[in-house]
Amino acid sequence: MAIHLPTVDSKLSTDDYEAQRSKTYNGKLRKLISLVTTILFGSLIVTNYISFSNVNKNEIEDFSAISKGCPKIEPLIPTFKKSIGIILNDPLYKASSIERLSGAVQISTEVQDVNPDPLKDPEFYSNFVILHTFLEKTFPLVHSKLTLEKINQFGLLYTWEGETSDLKPILMMSHQDVVPVNKETWDSWKYPPFSGHYEPETDLIWGRGSNDCKNLMIAQLEALEKLLEDGFIPKRTILLSIGFDEEASGIWGARFLSPHIHERYGDDGVLIILDEGAGILEVDDNVYVATPVNGEKGYVDVEINISGHGGHSSIPPPHTTIGIAAELITLLENNPFASEFRVDNPIYGVLTCAAEHSTKLPKSVRKSIINAPYCKKAREYVNEFLSKQPTLRDLVRSTLAVDIIHGGVKANALPEDTKFLVNHRVILHSSVKETVQKDIEYALEIADKYDYGVSVDGVVLKKTTKNGSINLRTINPLEPAPISPNEGPVWDLLAGTIQDVFENNVFKNTAEENKEIYVTTGLFSGNTDTKYYWNLTKNIYRFVGSIMDPTIMETVHSVNEHIDMEGHLSAIAFVYEFIVNVSEHGSDLD
Repeated sequence: MAIHLPTVDSKLSTDDYEAQRSKTYNGKLRKLISLVTTILFGSLIVTNYISFSNVNKNEIEDFSAISKGCPKIEPLIPTFKKSIGIILNDPLYKASSIERLSGAVQISTEVQDVNPDPLKDPEFYSNFVILHTFLEKTFPLVHSKLTLEKINQFGLLYTWEGETSDLKPILMMSHQDVVPVNKETWDSWKYPPFSGHYEPETDLIWGRGSNDCKNLMIAQLEALEKLLEDGFIPKRTILLSIGFDEEASGIWGARFLSPHIHERYGDDGVLIILDEGAGILEVDDNVYVATPVNGEKGYVDVEINISGHGGHSSIPPPHTTIGIAAELITLLENNPFASEFRVDNPIYGVLTCAAEHSTKLPKSVRKSIINAPYCKKAREYVNEFLSKQPTLRDLVRSTLAVDIIHGGVKANALPEDTKFLVNHRVILHSSVKETVQKDIEYALEIADKYDYGVSVDGVVLKKTTKNGSINLRTINPLEPAPISPNEGPVWDLLAGTIQDVFENNVFKNTAEENKEIYVTTGLFSGNTDTKYYWNLTKNIYRFVGSIMDPTIMETVHSVNEHIDMEGHLSAIAFVYEFIVNVSEHGSDLD
């Protein structure tokens, strides 16, 4: 989610947009927060909050008085909170936590886009064995008190049996693998990418996986270890499912872990799932918004093969298959999907919180956001605004990206086949079928222009001609994820825990004790391993209990990936307290 809110009058027509924007805002935005989060999923989402250099202070009003779309959640305070203060404040605990996270980062667990079957090539995953040994030594209570099953060789499933066996378990997720480090950029790192170096003066740990997502995996295990050390006994079973190829779509990890869990607990057999995701961002001075992501866009790759005829390049046709492919690619890229904002899109939660609680936003924009559920014109205005923001528009439209292309083998030989791959992310309220249909329509347009045939997944739409055919094949189709509830007792438990951890604990450690936090919804452009777990529960949220510094998040999947220790400690505290609150307040949630 990204918020770029320019100073414009909500009553203006679209045609007057740019003129008013230039007049009242000077056409220049100042970035306050830029939040880049991993999807696991092998992709990134940008979350920005933009304020303005020339906001008229006379426009500012307290919109929270007329809109309750982003209310303050009541903190859910546990009675068992033995170690929350220790986790957040004890220097010795922090030093030990640094060692644990640093040690995990030092073990390179890179995966590629395509990885071998673990049963056929276990040597490829040898570093995961080293990591498992490290985890066993680092978390002795977890490994002596909980049941550990290794699924498909390297997937880890921990089970902490609860006192009441007929209550649905909770499931926490993370992953062991990391994206590869480009060898050509190795020297650009401040510290070696697998050093796990801790820098005391900045309180940062550096290295690949420090922020995606060995930090979450270690935080979950640290919380479990501390709860065991404290003698805590859960009423409800706790599951920890850790994949090993999330960055390659979970083909060998989560895809095998999920059915194993499903076989044991069945449809809707889990109370709630928490996986990696967004965190907490500052939208105004001392005003924070937590965004447990409750939705993800869909996905489909479309492989398009232009199949023609070879021959000598000295006698070329008007267009080779590469030329035909180039024109089709240009047609696709020049006709992006239209934006379609609806108020049930989870991004509206962040927009509403900003409109209600940020004095940095001009009155006209805040008013349009708040009126969107009730006024068609306001919705159209918000849609128009979102469509003009590069870091927001892809959360309200489907997307396409041409990522791979192959064609030709020799300078003096005409290319017989040219193949390229189009990656799509499917917006809510659309479908894989509707998204692919657009590719088909443009393929038919090019086929008619150059007299080619067309087929889709082997079904002939237009017979192959003497010139050849355009063949489309859909790969890895995934519909948009079901939207998880943002109201009701399960949401209240999650939001109430976030509220208490930060409002009553994390913020108490700072000089400014007047900090406020609000909890709302969010959307991912990418896909996490949760895509394999939809049948286990309707309550799936992607959240890390950390205040996310934009400069830190920009290094995810890139050079100089790092994480701040204060954020890591708060993530541990959140997992610790969430498990406690589930036991103390969640006995009647099934």
